[in-house]
Amino acid sequence: MANGMCKLTGDVGPFVKAHIFPKALTYPAEKGMPFVQSGQDSPPVKRWSSWYDPAIVTRAGEDILEEYDTSAIEELRRHKLVWSSWGTDKSLASEDFFPIPETDGWGVRAIKGLDGARLRLFFLSLLWRTAVSEMVEFKEVSLRASELRRLRRMLVERDPNPLDRFPITLTQLSTIGVIHNHAPLSQRKPRDLSKPNGPTIPIFRFYFDGLIAHIHRESSPQEVEELGNMFLGVGEVTAVSTVTFEKSWQRDNLAELMAEAFTRWPERMERIPGFSRKDLR
Repeated sequence: MANGMCKLTGDVGPFVKAHIFPKALTYPAEKGMPFVQSGQDSPPVKRWSSWYDPAIVTRAGEDILEEYDTSAIEELRRHKLVWSSWGTDKSLASEDFFPIPETDGWGVRAIKGLDGARLRLFFLSLLWRTAVSEMVEFKEVSLRASELRRLRRMLVERDPNPLDRFPITLTQLSTIGVIHNHAPLSQRKPRDLSKPNGPTIPIFRFYFDGLIAHIHRESSPQEVEELGNMFLGVGEVTAVSTVTFEKSWQRDNLAELMAEAFTRWPERMERIPGFSRKDLR
């Protein structure tokens, strides 16, 4: 590995391979099979590992990131927030969430005992990793230098405050669908979900293993106070919204990307093990 300055700790030494997303949460649909990476106007390619960047941290920086990954995986699995924690179950247990009447597949979980501060730091570390990486897969995540400096300080000092700096909400897919990974996106969402055509706010959308995180790019102490335990790290009970995979934007987007890949690059798809039309029948 090349030598350089760690973008997280500032120390100088050999870079190490840093997984952008934890490997345990970004796995192929079938063990031993490759990933297929594709996107709008991007021809599909075969990959044998989830995303990693060999040029952002030294061992000292990777130790901090691994600390966040290890604790987050433990917390996410303990509260059944990721698909890989469900065992043989294909849906979230009915006692774990409350369906919202007169909605199409939506519900809510009220999770007591979730370590919101720990998970908040983990998601902020994902934001930092993707923002400092020069990999094309993370081109939609862009932050100002001042924002990167503040994020870096929060991560090195293990300090999740202030809570109005990049507050985070979670949405869980309550039924298991297609196992896949998804690069983070820059999007806008309604400020008030009951008014879909009203004012919107900018977010970064992160997805892995059936869990979606919305990291708000702009916020204020007033917004954090108003939304309260909808944000990670605020209150003893954390509100997590749920939606079935079948009714999710995640499914619709995946179907669109797969259809584009098979339509525009059928020969490439046929050459990727597990993704030929014969394999998918």
